[in-house]
Amino acid sequence: MNSPARSLIGQTIMDDGPISFETFMEIALYSDVGYYQNEDIFGVAGDYYTSPHIHPIFASLCALQVEKMWKTMDRPSPFFIIEQGAGDATLAKDFSEAISILNQDLYSSLTYTCVDRRQIEIADDSHMEIVQSDYVAPFHRTGVLISNELIDSFPVRMIEVRDGEIFEIYVGIDTQGNFEEILIPITLDDYADFMPSNIRQLNGYRGPINTKMDDWYRNISDALNCGFVITIDYGFDREVFFSMEKSHRLLQTYYKHIDGSNPFQRIGSQDITAHVDFDTLKQSGYKYGFKEFGYFSQAEWLNSMGLDHLLRNLRKDSLEKSRIINLISGLNDISGLGGFKVLIQGKNVEHFDMRDLNANIFWPQELELPQVKNVHMANSKKLESRETKFF
Repeated sequence: MNSPARSLIGQTIMDDGPISFETFMEIALYSDVGYYQNEDIFGVAGDYYTSPHIHPIFASLCALQVEKMWKTMDRPSPFFIIEQGAGDATLAKDFSEAISILNQDLYSSLTYTCVDRRQIEIADDSHMEIVQSDYVAPFHRTGVLISNELIDSFPVRMIEVRDGEIFEIYVGIDTQGNFEEILIPITLDDYADFMPSNIRQLNGYRGPINTKMDDWYRNISDALNCGFVITIDYGFDREVFFSMEKSHRLLQTYYKHIDGSNPFQRIGSQDITAHVDFDTLKQSGYKYGFKEFGYFSQAEWLNSMGLDHLLRNLRKDSLEKSRIINLISGLNDISGLGGFKVLIQGKNVEHFDMRDLNANIFWPQELELPQVKNVHMANSKKLESRETKFF
């Protein structure tokens, strides 16, 4: 059955000839009939959860990190949080609530800008700006830019290595009207910044090339004049990313909490994502003035701010349901969300030491955490953690 997105891709190929996989993914996800135009793609009724949807503890610890960054920068005012790929604004809402509980001085200085291709519906809030765009405006602001599972959603090119030759995968239409892959020879020089020099030796390798990372850093370098970038996503270092172990496993689809690998099914109704090559991400950032300050697993990052301590206290509280504790534990489970990577970079903040930015900071025991809301998995009785796909 043809979906509007499938029909649009087919018509594009009929008009222009075979298209790159990157163009296919752009139309399937981001066109007017693409996946991200659908409602309720997050949460129980949607296709996946992200860390902010588990419990507001995640946003609270993000707020702790940002508060420490703000203090280390001598408490600038005004201070901006820019979240690109804000989705349904769950992180934004929980983060703002956490800051209002944690530090009123920071809260009064703060503007939180949500940037997303989708229209974000949110109640009036003097501390929030809503921008519907796939780019961040050249604000030249001081603050922190946050992205959570943004880079994996960038449309990617796909390559395959056969008998020492590198091919890029294009999408065409066969004689039965079905989509087919067409291999176009390329050279290492075509994507020299995005592939290792030994790529030809990986016979049979197939994986994504995310050239959009460069465009992203070029854009956000104009948005952030001074401050930090916190990038949270799933992926690998380059050595692992370009390995036969990960070959054919770096592009994924998600539909109703079920993951797969066939992007030509359910076009416009399923998400398509690609793991991130973090070494290339760092390299792209460095070109545009972003220095690496820290690189951790999500588990290491959250535990450095006291998540393990919070969990120990919750387990002592017999009133806390074990299901909720298990859900929160998923945030630092290295086999799941805890295995995500957190990259912290800075621009025009050369004199800081990462050990000063995330060491010995804990949510004050005397303060309540933000309230669990309907959007959080912790409030849902429909899914248990073992049944849920988080990314």
